[in-house]
Amino acid sequence: MKEGKQYELQCDVKDVAPVQYLTVKWYKGQTLLNQTTFTDTLITSVNKTTKLLIRPDRADDGAQYRCEAELKLGAEGPQPPPTVTSKPLNAEVH
Repeated sequence: MKEGKQYELQCDVKDVAPVQYLTVKWYKGQTLLNQTTFTDTLITSVNKTTKLLIRPDRADDGAQYRCEAELKLGAEGPQPPPTVTSKPLNAEVH
């Protein structure tokens, strides 16, 4: 990555239902950068995409970005809620 240039990271969540209980979180290391929830009331499985815009600087060299999808089905759903985390993207800033 070039320092100061804007990049778009994308997280694809496939075959998820019900979408209204889905939360997608973006992290840099252990720091939460962004969180997206959905209001769709679809009961059938769908695919959802979230994007994160970053503009890395030298301090971000070696940082790890990842997204995490969590399905919060309430007190009667599985505890802890089912969560899937992407493979980390290691930022190499030049």
